Amino acid sequence: PTMSYGDDWDALGACMTTAMEMEASVDAVLEGSIKSAQHLFSRYDMDLDGRLCQQDFYDLMLELNLALPYPDYQRFVDASFAYADADREGRLSIEDFIPLYKSIAAVRRAFRRQDHHLNGQVDRYDFYQVLRELELDDAEQGLQALAEAAFSEADAQGRGIVNFGQVLVWHSVYMLGSSRQRQCAQQQQQQQQQQQ
Repeated sequence: PTMSYGDDWDALGACMTTAMEMEASVDAVLEGSIKSAQHLFSRYDMDLDGRLCQQDFYDLMLELNLALPYPDYQRFVDASFAYADADREGRLSIEDFIPLYKSIAAVRRAFRRQDHHLNGQVDRYDFYQVLRELELDDAEQGLQALAEAAFSEADAQGRGIVNFGQVLVWHSVYMLGSSRQRQCAQQQQQQQQQQQ
């Protein structure tokens, strides 16, 4: 069977509609308010103890529809959970979850503002703008170097574009992870100072 140009346009329109629907569903989940975070948290607190185990958290993050390969998704969940689990007890309270949720929502808002084609993808320049919006580095040259390295890491396939899931994986593994390491180092330094 042959396809006409009209069929191609119909298929393209269907793909665009699906992509836009997926983007809208992520936006709905990551609305950004504390009320939204509490609602999302309570839906996945399966044993109603006010805490999420890592599996509950994993299931909650599936709601984001990140369209990531499993290894990347696992890296995202592991890094995010480790960041939020400040007391290292293996469970997240709502107080642990809200800062993480706000951080993810901030990445989402920055990404959406730079997704000028509304296709769920940004190029190298727009990725740099996302990082600028997130105020990850004060020095412009430091931010440019960070953006180059980060984009190369997020765009492991070398396509020249990254989607929200790839940006979020990079942010959770490198930015949240290094943030947690800095906090731990500061706590250790404070403890050493108190002992002296």
